[in-house]
Amino acid sequence: MSLVVGHVIRVPEDSYRFGTGPLTLHISEVVSRGEFEGATWAELKGREVREDGSLAVRERYAFVRVDRVQPVERSL
Repeated sequence: MSLVVGHVIRVPEDSYRFGTGPLTLHISEVVSRGEFEGATWAELKGREVREDGSLAVRERYAFVRVDRVQPVERSL
């Protein structure tokens, strides 16, 4: 899975740090990428996409397991 600025992704709760529930994120920056606990993880910066499709006001960081990321078809 390629992580690209401007894309929207969804990550299950057990595949990112830190938060509760699945994460839907509009990526604004790919900070880093590397091996951690036997898998490739990436530190991302972006804005959460709410259930109603709106974006959270503040950006956040998320550490996500790359092989568990799913692309979301959505244009912002």
